[in-house]
Amino acid sequence: MKKIVFSLVLSIMETFVSAQIYVWKDGNVLLENPDSVTFVEPDLGLQVTDEVSNGLMSFKYQTKDNNGMPIWMSATLQLTPAQLSSKRVGKMAMYNHYSIMSADEAPTAGKSDLQLAPYAMGMAVVSADCQGFGETDNMMQAYCFGEANARASIDALLAAREWLLSEGYTLGDTILNYGYSQGGQTTVAAVKLSQSDEYRGRVHFTKSIAAAGPHDLQLTYRNFIENETLGMPQALALTIIANNELLGLGLKYSDIFQKPLSDHWKGWFLSKKFSSDEISDLIGTNEIARIMKPAYLDVNSEETQTLLNAVKVHDLTSGWTPDADTDILIMHSQNDDVVPYANSEKLYQFFVNAGVQNVQFDNTYLKNDHETSGTDFFLYLVTKFLPKW
Repeated sequence: MKKIVFSLVLSIMETFVSAQIYVWKDGNVLLENPDSVTFVEPDLGLQVTDEVSNGLMSFKYQTKDNNGMPIWMSATLQLTPAQLSSKRVGKMAMYNHYSIMSADEAPTAGKSDLQLAPYAMGMAVVSADCQGFGETDNMMQAYCFGEANARASIDALLAAREWLLSEGYTLGDTILNYGYSQGGQTTVAAVKLSQSDEYRGRVHFTKSIAAAGPHDLQLTYRNFIENETLGMPQALALTIIANNELLGLGLKYSDIFQKPLSDHWKGWFLSKKFSSDEISDLIGTNEIARIMKPAYLDVNSEETQTLLNAVKVHDLTSGWTPDADTDILIMHSQNDDVVPYANSEKLYQFFVNAGVQNVQFDNTYLKNDHETSGTDFFLYLVTKFLPKW
C-alpha cells in the first residue's frame, strides 16, 4: 500500500518531522545525539534508544524470532503531550503495520501513517518493526508470518507498558489491537496468541480491528491463480520467498519465477533498498502467467501443493478456538484487488461458528481497491470508530 497522504495525516505528522530517530549500520545504533541514550534496568528487557521531547520514543526489546529463538527487536512508542505531562496513559493502541519492503518504511525509520489515528485521538501507540526491519534488518522478513509478527507486536507492547510503569506512569487496561492488510493478519494472530497459555493473563485486547488481512494464504494463492492478474505482484513473490527461506522448503526460484524476477529476487527483496511500489515497477507486470512458471499456476501440481501445504501453518481460519468474549471487528472491501475478500468472509464465519458473540463484519465502509481502502480505513478510525470508543 502506498503512503497515505492527505491533509489530516500531514497535519499530525508535523509533530514528528524534526525527529530523525536513529540510523542503523551493521546492527549498531548511530545517534545524532548520543547523550540522549538512556538504559533501563536489564531485567525489564527494554532499552530506550532515543527519546525526544514530543513523545516519540524508539526502543529495543527482547522477544523471539520465527523459530522461537531469543532476539532483540525494535519498536516505537508515541505518547501525547497530555500523557507526558500527567504521566497517565488511559488507553493504548498496538499498531500492526501493513506490507513494507524497504528499510526506511519501518516505524523506527520514521514511517508514520495509520498509527497516527489513535495518537490523534489521545492514545499512546506502540508500533513494532517486526522481524526483518530496524534491529533485525539483516534478517529475512517474516512476511505474512502471522504468529511471528504478532509476537513481535505483543512483546513490544508489554515491554513498553513495563517501561512506563517503571517511569512512574499510571496505566489503564484499555488496549486497541489493529492493522490493515498484512497488519490485519497480524491483528488476528495477536488475538490468537493473546489467548494462548503463554500470554493469557499478560495481555488482553479490549477491541481488535482486522482490515483486509490475508488470513488464509492457501485461499489467497488459489484466488491469485484464478484471477490471472495481481493487484500487488510483489506481495505474492515475497510471500513465496519468505516461506521458502524461513521454512526451509528448498524450492528453486528459477523453477518458480519467470525472468526478470528469477534473476533479481535477492537484490529486489533482500536488500531492503526498494519500496513495495518500486519492486512492483521492477517486476513490470501484474499478469501472473508472466511472473510465475506454469507448474505454480496449476493448483493440482506437486509444486503448488508443496507450497500450499507449507503456508497452511499460517492459517487463522481454523485450528484454534477463540474466546467467546473476543471483541473483534473485521473489515474488507468487496472490491479489494490485492487481498481476496473471501479471506474476511471465511474468518468471520470461523468466529461465528466458534461462538464468539462480539464479532462484527463490515463490508460496506471500505468500498474501493486495496490501496484506496487503506486510506478509507484511516478515515474510519479517526472519524467513526475512535471518537465514540
